[in-house]
Amino acid sequence: MSTFYICATPIGNLSDVSQRLTETLKEVDVIYCEDTRRAAKLLNHLGIKKETRSYFLGNEVQKIEEIKNLLKSKKDVALISDAGTPLISDPGSFLIKHLVQENFNIVSIPGPSSVLTALTISGFEINEFQFLGFVPKSQKEKLEFIVKLFNSSMPTVCYTSPNRIKKDLDFFDSQGLNSEIVICRELTKKFETIYRGKASELKQQFESDVKGEITIVIGPSTSQNEINLELDKAIKILIKNNVSKKDISKALSLVTEYSVNDLYNKIKDF
Repeated sequence: MSTFYICATPIGNLSDVSQRLTETLKEVDVIYCEDTRRAAKLLNHLGIKKETRSYFLGNEVQKIEEIKNLLKSKKDVALISDAGTPLISDPGSFLIKHLVQENFNIVSIPGPSSVLTALTISGFEINEFQFLGFVPKSQKEKLEFIVKLFNSSMPTVCYTSPNRIKKDLDFFDSQGLNSEIVICRELTKKFETIYRGKASELKQQFESDVKGEITIVIGPSTSQNEINLELDKAIKILIKNNVSKKDISKALSLVTEYSVNDLYNKIKDF
């Protein structure tokens, strides 16, 4: 039976290539990759000459039948991302879902991941953590994102781009996020840099332009109060309709986990 290989590649340092990855890429018939030029650099480093085909966010759905036909014709296929483990904030999940449904043979070749690398040097307790992908750009999604940070008792890992890191830190600070933050830039590369501190402190270090891949680890929230955006919306609507704060507290206590006193103290701030 042919096999589809999910192959983790180095996030920076090419010395992190495993022997198993090298052997797999040598043996497969076709390699799908985000950027054929970046894939060529890795393959040249490994001395491998192999057919590569593009597979990125814009064409991932169209490529499903093509990949399935290759597998049906007994061809072994590999998927690599530009760096790290495929499917982690990268295309591939939709494809794998289809391959699983049709019982194709799938093997994952483990290897580097900026998520785990950043966690291990964060200094936080990492028996459990949440991964939230890229920090959103839209205001609505950013507010939902910050709620998850405030309500989390575990570290959070996320990505951002060099041209957005300052904006993201400004946003965290403006929302009152007081968690410890670790920013990892260019992990495993020559100019790897680790920044530690609160958002209010760190944003001052990103006044000028920066380059490179950025992974952020945000420590557990230090806030004593969980945030519920839907509850806040309900309170604002009721206040706008001139319902007394006392009645709001009594009513919402019946449909939430909050006591009347907790709700009243919360409403006082509106």
